[in-house]
Amino acid sequence: MIKNQWYAVLPSKAVKNGHLVSVKRLGMDLVFFRNDAGTLGCVSDQCPHRGASLGGGKVENNCVRCPFHGLEFATDGTCTFVPALGKATTEDLSIFNVKAYSVREQFGIIYLWYGDDEKKTEALPFFYDHIHENDIYSELADPWSTHYSRAIENQLDVVHVPIVHWNSIGRGDKTLVNGPKVLWDGHLLQTSADNEKDHGQTPRKPENSVIKETNLNFLFPNLWLNHISDKMLVMIYFAPVDDENTMMYIRFYSKMTGVRLIDRFIAWTGKYANKFVERQDRRVVITQKPKATSLQMGETLLQGDGPVIKYRMIRDQLIRENGGGLSEESQKAADKEKKEEVHFASPMHTLSYGLHVLTVVDENHANACIINTAIQAASKPNLMSISVEKSTATHDMIHEGGYFTVSVLSEEAPFELFQRFGFQSGTDVDKFDGFDAWEETEHEQRYITEGTNAYFLVSVTDAVDAGSHTIFVGEVEKMEVLNDVASATYDYYQSEIKPQPEAVGRTEDGQTIWRCRVCGYEYVGDELPDDFVCPVCKHPAYDFEKVGE
Repeated sequence: MIKNQWYAVLPSKAVKNGHLVSVKRLGMDLVFFRNDAGTLGCVSDQCPHRGASLGGGKVENNCVRCPFHGLEFATDGTCTFVPALGKATTEDLSIFNVKAYSVREQFGIIYLWYGDDEKKTEALPFFYDHIHENDIYSELADPWSTHYSRAIENQLDVVHVPIVHWNSIGRGDKTLVNGPKVLWDGHLLQTSADNEKDHGQTPRKPENSVIKETNLNFLFPNLWLNHISDKMLVMIYFAPVDDENTMMYIRFYSKMTGVRLIDRFIAWTGKYANKFVERQDRRVVITQKPKATSLQMGETLLQGDGPVIKYRMIRDQLIRENGGGLSEESQKAADKEKKEEVHFASPMHTLSYGLHVLTVVDENHANACIINTAIQAASKPNLMSISVEKSTATHDMIHEGGYFTVSVLSEEAPFELFQRFGFQSGTDVDKFDGFDAWEETEHEQRYITEGTNAYFLVSVTDAVDAGSHTIFVGEVEKMEVLNDVASATYDYYQSEIKPQPEAVGRTEDGQTIWRCRVCGYEYVGDELPDDFVCPVCKHPAYDFEKVGE
């Protein structure tokens, strides 16, 4: 899951006054309830006294009452009564407080804040330009045994429509995929199917495709809208249950006649027609492995997967900036599944969630930096994407020159290589001064030959604004395996390449020490500012950790 987001998790009508609703959402066991005034509360489904599930209790005195020993908890998690201590007790009951979660409601949807309270935003994600408060809709819930990212990607996938839905929305045998065009304005992701029958013609490129009247829209973290027409809409919010399950809440909106009774009937029938379509999807999607998706997962993608690729790029960037991902247990299982014997039949096989030297040469000089985001974005054409911080000199040179190379660092890379290309700025020094372990390729670009196992020469075709970074996408013009030494993952760099400093958690006068996980720079202070940037390697605050923890 992406942290610091408002997730749509339940319909408002599911939580009635005086009743408890016990559900699992975002991997957490939760209890939702309302007091007599209708105020919504959400607390952890575990009594702090003896660990019993609160979901088996009841609402009493506007509180959740534990079924085991009768402790009562208000909507904010405050313990208001412990029967065994009596009504006249003067003891501090706050030691019994249960964890509460911030919840809000809008358009008949309950949203739950997942993340740090101090980063909580006021605005809730919704399609305000398409849907109004009094619009008629009918809603149903459909459980899918897969991660919510798989369910979302399926709704952005235009390639599968004529295959999976051959007898419903995909009739017409339009298997040739033009584009598709994908738009991202930093808030809304939009695309549409631009498919046609295959008569031997060449599919149009994304830039030559169009967004049609029937289009697909997505808002992070988990809202999707199929704009069939101005009078007919299908909206889904994908409530994450855990790493392997999602509850799909599907709404069919109708404005066909303007007569509420008739539109209500159209919405009701449309809901079940849409369920038929969703069930065609579900039987396939639940077979996909692994359950959750990520940028680097070994899939061989197509040009037509552009919306899915864009979704993965943006989601990955949000996770990097805010934290999140799989649970620890699921992440270990996924890593184990990915392990293979090291033998690179293709340079693409060297790519991992590892570290790379990004190099660019212009008419004035050569520059380079260390990155940990280089993936194969599609196979036909062979596209690579990288994420580069906007404040770097390398970023500006790529923007202006249109070419770059990626050299994949191996487990034989010396720490000095990271110091040279990662711990200093190309605006201040010539990173190639005194360094000759490189070769020149076409367009006068360079690749690194020391401590690397492959390189790629890439021509930029697209640039996506991702806030603090730009995601560059380009076509691979040349690539080569240099050796079969394993690629250096981020974990390997941390444990085997980077010198290990002594773990001293505090200074002599008791102040906290924060250490950069990339270069080892130490910051002293009880709190690390959110906007702090390492003065050595330029990595942000989320790459720092408390020493000794």
